[in-house]
Amino acid sequence: DSLRPHTYETLLGLMVSTGIRVGEAIRLKHTDVELDATPALLQIRDSKFGKSRVVPLHPTTAARLKKYADLRRRLGYGKRSDAFFVSERGGHVYYGCLLQWFIRTTRHLGMYPPAGRRTPTLHGLRHHFAIERLTLWCREGACIQDLAPQLSVYLGHVKPEQSYWYFTATPELLHAAGQSFRLFANTGVPS
Repeated sequence: DSLRPHTYETLLGLMVSTGIRVGEAIRLKHTDVELDATPALLQIRDSKFGKSRVVPLHPTTAARLKKYADLRRRLGYGKRSDAFFVSERGGHVYYGCLLQWFIRTTRHLGMYPPAGRRTPTLHGLRHHFAIERLTLWCREGACIQDLAPQLSVYLGHVKPEQSYWYFTATPELLHAAGQSFRLFANTGVPS
């Protein structure tokens, strides 16, 4: 009968599927999550640098958020708080509690990093999103030079340069970029 496990599961899923910051996810109000819009979207308000933006949602993400919103309403939290991701006390989820749960859960699952690597972090979900998006674009043969600024805006950065440190070279990204370069080298046409 507890909402907490559903809250944490849905909040993490939203972060993974959209790349939004943990603070942005925690601060979402019920009115910021527009699940009946086409496409469904999030209103991210007054985030880092005082910027606001609209984040479109994939239909599967929107479906999961609807399921959470229905459960939240059935358990009576709709009347207790305007927070979308609501704590057991009725307010917004507290970052410290979410962080402790995340650390405990990743350890329980045996998610220890190899030597010389960092442990999983909540902020790492945002990095993972950015790298996965770049990797997918490389595999599709898309022009990264044209799309990288759009990704920067989507992530809520003021300038594309602020997104560059998210673009860590992973084996998958390097392989996809290498394939894209081979195609360019063979045809002379940028991909």
